[in-house]
Amino acid sequence: MDDVYRLILSTSMSGIIWGANTVVVSLYLLSLHYSPLFIGVLFTLSILVSSVEGFIFSILGDLYGRKKFALLSRGLSAVFIFLFYLKFVYAYIFMVGWGSGSLISAIIADKAKNLERVYSYQTSLNILFSVLGSSLPLFLSYSQIFLLEFVVSLISFSLLFTVREDYKGKIKLINLINVIKLSSLPTISKFLPEALIGFGAGLILPLMSLWFRLRFYVTASDISPVFMSSQLTLALAVIYSSKLSEKLGMVKTIVYTHVVATLLLFVLPFSPTFFVASVIYVLRNALMNMASPVLVMSLIPRDERSRASSLIQLIDSLPRAFAPSLGGYLFNKGNLVLPFLITGALYFTSTIVFYSLFRNVKR
Repeated sequence: MDDVYRLILSTSMSGIIWGANTVVVSLYLLSLHYSPLFIGVLFTLSILVSSVEGFIFSILGDLYGRKKFALLSRGLSAVFIFLFYLKFVYAYIFMVGWGSGSLISAIIADKAKNLERVYSYQTSLNILFSVLGSSLPLFLSYSQIFLLEFVVSLISFSLLFTVREDYKGKIKLINLINVIKLSSLPTISKFLPEALIGFGAGLILPLMSLWFRLRFYVTASDISPVFMSSQLTLALAVIYSSKLSEKLGMVKTIVYTHVVATLLLFVLPFSPTFFVASVIYVLRNALMNMASPVLVMSLIPRDERSRASSLIQLIDSLPRAFAPSLGGYLFNKGNLVLPFLITGALYFTSTIVFYSLFRNVKR
């Protein structure tokens, strides 16, 4: 198997873990009698810790080679997933992230001949694995799901271990000025609107299955098909997005789809039934996330891709980290509408700013 395909498979398999956790973690914690506020705070700590750790790992990856730190990050995630399976609840803070995503994306960018096509395949495969992960509550208990996640993380680690990395790092001696000084900083600064999207998304997305439970009193097995449909629809949308980008341009594609997705977000909390809310959620998710990450990688120099990608993720994830606590607090007070209105306003503002910054990009 070609290195690129092993990398795609290794990183995409994490979709199983993400898809399952999106459905079950908040419901599992609720079943252990933790409050929505506690769940939100736990998610806040998880996102905050993984963001900082991921950025540090991306710096080390650009300096000394990405594979070794991607392997370390996958290994650490596996350890904490196993601890979470053993009901050490606070292990969740450390079991997600560690920067492997941006590190592997940078390795793929070095090896791929057609970057946009490879990212399209990677995203679609990741989503298909997420569909599989989202389906697990239909067949497995919470503990069985977390044990399976541990096995998946070990397989992902093994696939990554077999990959040969050509990039060995540009700097052999850490120099803080060289680490911080990026020629791509002007480009990276244009992604500052991601902070608005990050905070808005953090208000509701980590707690979405909890919202369905509190709003419509449904179970994990009821919610599972919704997230499966959401991810499957997104996979199809991602494939179509490359054709849409060729016709309209990547920037306009992102803007148009985000505007429609934001309008749906405003409507979602007023849904009269679980079915209506599910349909709106599925459509909104596909429209909001169908754009390819190739725009970032194509604008960044090779030796800065890990740091740049991780820094952009940091711009998104730091505000996102604090938002679940607010979302959990509002849910705890019985307010299941306001988080959606705040998120919609932030998304709309971010989309306008994004277009003003990137409207002249010919991609």
